[in-house]
Amino acid sequence: MSTAFRPADRRNSLPSVVPLPTSITPLPRRSSTVRRATPASQTAVSRLPAPDAPPKWVRSLIKLQQASLITTFTLAGLVLVTYGWTVYAQQLWGKEYQKLADLRRNERQIGASSAMLQNHLANQASSPNTTLVPRTPASMIFLKPAPTRTTPTPPPASKASPVAPLGY
Repeated sequence: MSTAFRPADRRNSLPSVVPLPTSITPLPRRSSTVRRATPASQTAVSRLPAPDAPPKWVRSLIKLQQASLITTFTLAGLVLVTYGWTVYAQQLWGKEYQKLADLRRNERQIGASSAMLQNHLANQASSPNTTLVPRTPASMIFLKPAPTRTTPTPPPASKASPVAPLGY
């Protein structure tokens, strides 16, 4: 048989048993630090002495610190509001500038289209086989203005209360 598969010797692998002591010695009591609870009627409550007021210069430094803290938070809030307003104004300005650029581009396109249309009409009018007639006072059409209309006056409102609907 090979030694690799043999179980180990049990006598050497188990720890030895430690015997327990037969008597336990208690720890010594400290009777001087242990206080027994006394009834509330026998206990007198004494007030702690009031702490001395800090010197005047310490109180002024505390007030200065409080004032500077309030000032700091106020200024920080104002800085944040100003920053937010600046960012909003820049975004709004950018949008409006984009609209202005679009309007300018449209104006240029309309101007170019108008010039092209004028050129096309001039070329068409100068061609020999056109049916356009030059403008003369004899060829003008004059329209007579329509007669003025008067608006009828509404009848006077009666002071009777309006009739309430009977149902829906």
